[in-house]
Amino acid sequence: MKWKDFLYFRRGSKTAVILLLILIVLTLILNIVLSYRDSSAIVVVQNDSIAQAFDEFLRELKRIDSSSPETSSEPPREALKRPSRDTRSGTFAYGTYDPNSPHPDDPHPDNAPRTDQSLSGAPRYPFTEKLAVGETISLNSPDTAEWKKVPGIGSTYASRIVEYRDRLGGFIRKEQLMEVYRLDSEMYARVAPYIEPGGSWRKVAVNHLEFKELLRHPYLNYKQVAAIMNLRRKKGNITSLQELGMLEEFTPEDIARLEPYLEF
Repeated sequence: MKWKDFLYFRRGSKTAVILLLILIVLTLILNIVLSYRDSSAIVVVQNDSIAQAFDEFLRELKRIDSSSPETSSEPPREALKRPSRDTRSGTFAYGTYDPNSPHPDDPHPDNAPRTDQSLSGAPRYPFTEKLAVGETISLNSPDTAEWKKVPGIGSTYASRIVEYRDRLGGFIRKEQLMEVYRLDSEMYARVAPYIEPGGSWRKVAVNHLEFKELLRHPYLNYKQVAAIMNLRRKKGNITSLQELGMLEEFTPEDIARLEPYLEF
């Protein structure tokens, strides 16, 4: 059997098949037309609602202009209306408009009170008076406000200096300021004339503090604290700095830096 035999119909069957194909094509065309009409109707309704609201607004303005006195070119404030859009329903509503009052849709009305910005729009920052030439502050001043008086030192460096001073227990020499994060020798040269050495510092109780408390000190690292704890377990209390100097974890430079801060 050849493939042409499948397309062979008798006269009555051929007519039925043609009618069926015509009905299918007409059904597809009808569905396309109906779907297009439905979408067009929605657009027309939405556009008509917007146009109707706008026309109503124009009629309201004409009524106000016709009822206002001829001597006044400005309509009364209490009668002037302004449409506002309801974002949930997509419709327009009318309310009383006062030209001197901020509109609810305005994010930053010009006449709104400003508490954190100046008239130019720039944020306001508290002014800190800087030290004059010859004036100084204490090296161990714990107040960030005092450190911000030093020319070249702002809030960030003042906070870093105070935080490092608290961990250290206090500064002994001005040069220790260069150990503060990102306070290099160039900045130190600018701020050093405004710093007066002096004040007391807190010492570290080697035989009484726990591991984490000893590790908090900037001059002690993890291996050195572990060596101190191990020595305390073996022989009891440590009596002198020389005992720590005998440990391989401590160099002569480490002992020299730690000497003013350790107590036994």
